[in-house]
Amino acid sequence: MVAADRDLKLKGYEVFRFGHDELEEARDAQTLMEGFLPALFQRFEISAGTA
Repeated sequence: MVAADRDLKLKGYEVFRFGHDELEEARDAQTLMEGFLPALFQRFEISAGTA
């Protein structure tokens, strides 16, 4: 996976990795995503109305 991350980064992609333990429990995963996704959308200037 680390080699794949490097390859993607060399192609211009940004990689956001999540560990198994972060996503194992649905409630914890939801909390994580509720914090991460708005920050991701803000970082890439994505709004709810963007197609």
